[in-house]
Amino acid sequence: MANLSTMSRTDLEAMGKKEFLLSLQSMSPEAVKRFKSMRKLPDGLAHELDGYLVKIEKAAKKRPAAPAKRTKSPVKPKPKPAAKPKHKAADNYVPFPDRFKAWWNGTDLPHGKDATIQTKQRQREKAATAEKPNQPDYSNIDWQEAIRERVWGKDFALPGGAGVIMSMAKTAGLAAGEEVADILPGCLGPARALSKVYDVTVTSMVTQDYMDTQNAKHLPGQEIAKEDTQVVTSLLDLGRPDFGLGAFDKIFCREVMCLIPEREAFLTKTAGGLRGGGRFVFYDVISMGEGPEPEEVKTWRELEPKPPHLWTVSEYTKHLFEARLETKSTADMTKSYISLVEADWRRVMAGLETDPLPREGVDALMEEGRAWQARIAALKTGRIGLVRFVTTPKTIRSLSGPS
Repeated sequence: MANLSTMSRTDLEAMGKKEFLLSLQSMSPEAVKRFKSMRKLPDGLAHELDGYLVKIEKAAKKRPAAPAKRTKSPVKPKPKPAAKPKHKAADNYVPFPDRFKAWWNGTDLPHGKDATIQTKQRQREKAATAEKPNQPDYSNIDWQEAIRERVWGKDFALPGGAGVIMSMAKTAGLAAGEEVADILPGCLGPARALSKVYDVTVTSMVTQDYMDTQNAKHLPGQEIAKEDTQVVTSLLDLGRPDFGLGAFDKIFCREVMCLIPEREAFLTKTAGGLRGGGRFVFYDVISMGEGPEPEEVKTWRELEPKPPHLWTVSEYTKHLFEARLETKSTADMTKSYISLVEADWRRVMAGLETDPLPREGVDALMEEGRAWQARIAALKTGRIGLVRFVTTPKTIRSLSGPS
């Protein structure tokens, strides 16, 4: 199409009406109006231009107006749901079971700091005592023993209850009528379980360290010895043990070996106390690697009753051989041991909801929990582990000369 705005008057006069209208149609209505105001056209084309403008104005009136663009109103943010109220009283006091769970699991307290919480707890305990004057007398309770019983079960001091000693007995091939020694720090549960299930006589050897720390006047179980006809209690000095000579078919020990100062001598005495074909089965904490120890292991060492001295499996095998004990098998019990400990403490936390503790019991529970939390954290690093050893006396062969 021709550009009408650049054409001369002569060219416009020479342009036919049809070509002129086609050129107008290629222009916008605003351009057509501007063209009319700027140029003086021949009479014939001026008439065509006026008619064309009338047509486009009528068409514009008939055409519906374009809808105005709607502006979107800003989306209002949905209100956040109100946070569920945490389990606490109106004065922000957090019950001890919740605080203990948070501490054990390593999560944040629902609110506040320990000092504030402890102060509020003391205030509540005083108020409860004033309202209920006939409270139980806790003055004669050995809370350390009471807490261990709550955590591990009656007459047990280590995780797993009777299940662990039964597993050790099965591994050792314990048979009815045999003589057994059980080395544990002051609890009769394992000895009683063995005597009832296997019909054996068990000497429960209470360590001198346990007696010293408890200021005990008598061995555990002596006052009820008549009820346990096949359980005998005996005092054992870990530094200078006396098992007799060939006195036992089986000797069991759990988790005290690493605390014995002269372990080589202890192993020699143990070997001498076994009869031919007997078994010495024990658990101990051992070193699983070299190099600097993680902080978790250092913390565990500080919380043990005595500084532990850890051997590796190869060191144990060497010292057992020198003590004339042959290592039949070893097994890493770390994972199953951690599971036992955590299961027992979950049971304790659940029990606190319905069976609360007084202040003295809470202190003892925290002390016990702190020690076991440190032990589990150290085991989880993989730098130390718990290993079960099964050993037997080495056979001594002698050659006789000619007759």
